[in-house]
Amino acid sequence: MKQVNLLQTNVLEFEPIIEALKTKRYKEAEMLSVEILQHNRLVAQVWVYLGEALMHQGYGKAARLVFDRAWLLDPQSGWVRAVFEAVSGVPDGPERASIQELLAVKKVTVAAAILSYNSERSLERCLRALTETNAVDEIVVIDSYSTDRTVDIVRQFPQVKLVNADWHEDFADKRNQGLEHIESDWVLWVDADEYLFPEDQHAIRQVAGIFDEVTIPPVLMIWQVNEMQGTVSDEFTQHRMFPTKRGLSYKGRVHEQIVLNGQGIFEGDTYRQSVRIRLLHDGYEPTVVQQEKKLERNLKLLKQMVEDEPDNPGWLLYYGRENMVAGNLDKAVEVLTLAEEKAAGLTNFGRTLDILMYLVKIHLSRKELEQADQACKRAIQIAPNFPDAIYYMAQIQMRQAIGLLQTAEVSLRSVKGHYQEYRGSTPADTQIPQWRTDVALADLALISGKKAEAISIFKHILEQYPDLDVIRKRLAQLEGHGK
Repeated sequence: MKQVNLLQTNVLEFEPIIEALKTKRYKEAEMLSVEILQHNRLVAQVWVYLGEALMHQGYGKAARLVFDRAWLLDPQSGWVRAVFEAVSGVPDGPERASIQELLAVKKVTVAAAILSYNSERSLERCLRALTETNAVDEIVVIDSYSTDRTVDIVRQFPQVKLVNADWHEDFADKRNQGLEHIESDWVLWVDADEYLFPEDQHAIRQVAGIFDEVTIPPVLMIWQVNEMQGTVSDEFTQHRMFPTKRGLSYKGRVHEQIVLNGQGIFEGDTYRQSVRIRLLHDGYEPTVVQQEKKLERNLKLLKQMVEDEPDNPGWLLYYGRENMVAGNLDKAVEVLTLAEEKAAGLTNFGRTLDILMYLVKIHLSRKELEQADQACKRAIQIAPNFPDAIYYMAQIQMRQAIGLLQTAEVSLRSVKGHYQEYRGSTPADTQIPQWRTDVALADLALISGKKAEAISIFKHILEQYPDLDVIRKRLAQLEGHGK
């Protein structure tokens, strides 16, 4: 689906604000920031500028509210910790009615919709996090005739509506059935194995109010915090929140996508943005995945999706990824390569970097450095500042360097033997087999972090050639005697 960017405010508009902040003209910086935000309140960076201007004027309470709005609109911000630490020491200061007015949002209702089936392991936790914080106006659990304690758990919460949807091996169909029972203006989809951060309970209605006035149908991505085997990873690509009366629904048997009714996945204009609504998720724990047979289910559904729409790079991406997770690496490479080919002709497809990173990981796992290098270069060509591609390119280069060093060592160790055999018309340098080769081997040892081995080689050279001052000096430096 085509993604429209409403954040394309001319960065030149920011320069006067930045200059005012640098020269400590904080009131002016505030006025310039407010002027921009009055006609576009979605630009997180301008909220940051406004917060800084307020903080330096001693309006601590107003600054904290403004910084919170900036973080709400830009959850991946790197400034958050430092800024909130800095503003924590600033007194509240006088109330700023004009800032409160700027922060005000439209009042809308929001429903939390939860798909369930035999979800007794985690459903109570999910519902409690929503009900105890009064985070939403309506909660609807869309079940499919569970056979465990799921229904009993729902009945513990009188305010929660339980509906049953027929299961046709199609998650989009189940979600769309659920949408028919939602009365609120907006819907936030929460998985049964997720639960809301208590600190973000206020953010749900606020986010809905902020984006309700966007003229292009908005589809918002939440912040999923994945807990797995004692580690935590963040994902910002889960499309989970949208208005219920703007012609949006789901398509796809699994890894379903939000689309405009009557249009394909890569058709129609929507506005998409990440927001700071954090949902903790433990459904990727290996024991859970195995117990619920998620991988087998996904592979089955994705195979059918690819057969139904063989030219859809999104379905191919997911099918390739699931095959990778399942260990079917040859199949994964085949499918992901096809996904990249199909994506090349679609300007509205925005997941090519995902395809390339999966290919890089597979090639690296199989020590196919050349193929990994080529995939990484294609990613960097698309997005030169993409951190993942830069990181993996460095990993590839390190492995290539190690390979070259190993090859160099083999070559060096063969030099003396070749010297004995060589009888060409151009005479060989006698110093190469005598001591230069050993010096090169010592250098290789140093590069590899084997300092003791390098010292041993230099000492051996000096035993044979005691007059080599250059070796004596290097040895003294290594042993800490040099200047």
